[in-house]
Amino acid sequence: MSFKIHHDMQGSLHEILRALLEAISHLNFELHGDTVTVRDHGKRLSIDLHYEGVRHLGLWNLPMTGVTYEFVGYTEEEKDAFMKHLQLHMQRCGQ
Repeated sequence: MSFKIHHDMQGSLHEILRALLEAISHLNFELHGDTVTVRDHGKRLSIDLHYEGVRHLGLWNLPMTGVTYEFVGYTEEEKDAFMKHLQLHMQRCGQ
């Protein structure tokens, strides 16, 4: 199966990429520019990041990064488990 998910995340491209790489450090991945590719027993996960500019919220100027996940060969349960693991690592406590 194939799944595609897009999230807008608050943070610079560098901040989001650093947190993402930390969260998947236990996996076999390659980094090419702003794209991360995870290969796992014939399955492939591509994660594309792109800077979306600054969102203005009152006096706050928040950098935004778009993240697109494309799961190829994963079951829905495997996709959900990965996204749950990733969400736990990407949370910012107290912010």
